[in-house]
Amino acid sequence: MSISTNSIIHYTNSLDNLIGILQEGFRIKYCSERLNLGKSRYSSAAHPMISFCDIPLSASIQHFEAYGKYGIGLSKKWAFEIGINPVLYIDENSLFAENLYELIKERRNEKTNLTLKQKKEILHIKSYAKNYSGSFTRKNKIYKNYKFYDEREWRIVPDNNILGAALFSISSKAYKSNKEKYNSRKTGSFDITLDKIHCINNAGIRSVVMTTVSGTNIDEIPDIIKIVRDCFGKRCTSEQLDILFSKICSTEQIIADY
Repeated sequence: MSISTNSIIHYTNSLDNLIGILQEGFRIKYCSERLNLGKSRYSSAAHPMISFCDIPLSASIQHFEAYGKYGIGLSKKWAFEIGINPVLYIDENSLFAENLYELIKERRNEKTNLTLKQKKEILHIKSYAKNYSGSFTRKNKIYKNYKFYDEREWRIVPDNNILGAALFSISSKAYKSNKEKYNSRKTGSFDITLDKIHCINNAGIRSVVMTTVSGTNIDEIPDIIKIVRDCFGKRCTSEQLDILFSKICSTEQIIADY
């Protein structure tokens, strides 16, 4: 079995969120992360991003539990055209971690000779970095020694051309005190799903829309089909729509089949 796929998947925890993506595009949200870079050395901040993962469906059950059972998958061809990139995983005791910390430290130095452009570039590199493993809290559940590396995360961290007046970096303390303020849609909406629909077409409609089906919400798949038809009906041929519809499946089906 291949350990990587030809698609990347964005997971979310509700049907409303999935419908929002189909109707309005992916939404930029800040993510607060602590990047440990050695003994008593770390960087903690929130950066705006959209995250995906490169995990075969057969190995996605743990990801369902942590991030939600709703997802939309898109081809890597689309990802490369948009500028999405795999996350840079770092062991906190590695030489690379030490080197990155020295760069961040120099960036903070008031007497540094770094230019403004160089400072921004260091921050951008840091925003794509993540620890190989560490403590992880999700839905009030703490995962100790969680291996982030297994998520095979891809992300895009937008630049100021997309963010506008929104901040690129926020201290974790400030962000956690007012998450709703910073994640308001006023900070920008990444409309690549709709504006770049031709990327999906050119990629052969390699996309998967997933939702959980059970006795209480079995009507969700017809609702999703209707939303897909409303969103893409004027942009896709009937044949392309049929391909999209054929890709819709349930996470319960995935769990049962794999």
